[in-house]
Amino acid sequence: MSVLQTTSTRDALVTELRRRILSGELPPGTPLTEASVASTFGVARPTVRSALQVLVSRRLVQPSDGRSLIVPVLSKADVRDLFFVRTPLELAAVRLIVHNEYSLAEPASRLEAMAELPGDASWADLVEAHTRFHVALIDSAGSPRLSRIYPPLQEEMQLCLAQLKADYPEPEDLAKEHRILLAAIASGDEDFACDTMQAHLEQAVRNFMSR
Repeated sequence: MSVLQTTSTRDALVTELRRRILSGELPPGTPLTEASVASTFGVARPTVRSALQVLVSRRLVQPSDGRSLIVPVLSKADVRDLFFVRTPLELAAVRLIVHNEYSLAEPASRLEAMAELPGDASWADLVEAHTRFHVALIDSAGSPRLSRIYPPLQEEMQLCLAQLKADYPEPEDLAKEHRILLAAIASGDEDFACDTMQAHLEQAVRNFMSR
């Protein structure tokens, strides 16, 4: 019984720390010590240690100098490398979807969910909606292996997007950008769809580089 309760508490702590990281409440560089987290949430240090290990595995927390952990500070080199890996995967998905005329029903549904978020939605909620759209797009390509290797990248992508809040002052701004992308993929023009996806990803990199 105690093990199940500890696991439940651990998962709840992971969820809350993740929300605070992606919303910017815990900005890049914030130290996360077992003692401080245990004190803030009133949980045992072994539970905190386990939760932090999960966040480390998902690259939402990283080791710093010494034994401390911090919210990652993504450098420009980190972002360039992240998109270097991400871009071919998303372009491959777009080509498969257009070439095979696969359904876009799921990404369209995720896009509407993004658009329907209230004006006072947290940035963490917007980041999560953005992730669900892109994962749905990847899944629509019908490649089990692509669907398996892509999600871990999105954990880091969420961290990247969390640092770009100022570029999307209104929730609808993010939805508009993705409507353009989805319309291009739905057009049936493979080159146009890929060019639009390429431009979409390159703009995200430029936004980060201009910070």
